[in-house]
Amino acid sequence: MELLGYFKHGANKLLHILIRETPSPEMRSFILRFLGAKIDKSAKISYDFLLFDGAAAHNLVIGKNVAIGPRTTIITHSDPSPSRLVKFYPIIDKEVIIEEDVWIGANVTILPGVRIGRCSVVAAGSVVTKDVKPFTIVAGSPARPIKQLYLNL
Repeated sequence: MELLGYFKHGANKLLHILIRETPSPEMRSFILRFLGAKIDKSAKISYDFLLFDGAAAHNLVIGKNVAIGPRTTIITHSDPSPSRLVKFYPIIDKEVIIEEDVWIGANVTILPGVRIGRCSVVAAGSVVTKDVKPFTIVAGSPARPIKQLYLNL
């Protein structure tokens, strides 16, 4: 049984390498769905995408018409193990939800438990630590609202 677990772990790691290196946004989405993520078929995920920890892919939800720029990192699971800090900081295992019609720029990091509201923009290089309200542009580290969008949809 231990050998089977080792094989599954290795296959999971291989799929995450493929996610980062495949030239096709459709293939990236397909692999993420295979791993358990809930991703709409219209979402476009650019190259060098990293979902850290891939074993928690089921915690990723991406809606319709979402564009994710290159070198984006999404974290759904985090813990300080094997450090002694694990006694003081709990394991974090939370969903990241990206609603419909969101644009995420290049080199963005999204932390666990974040919901990015519909029709929002996350500027390049931002670190998203809190929820983003719908129709909002956020930027910075940590990301802060810089503009409210007023769209007729």
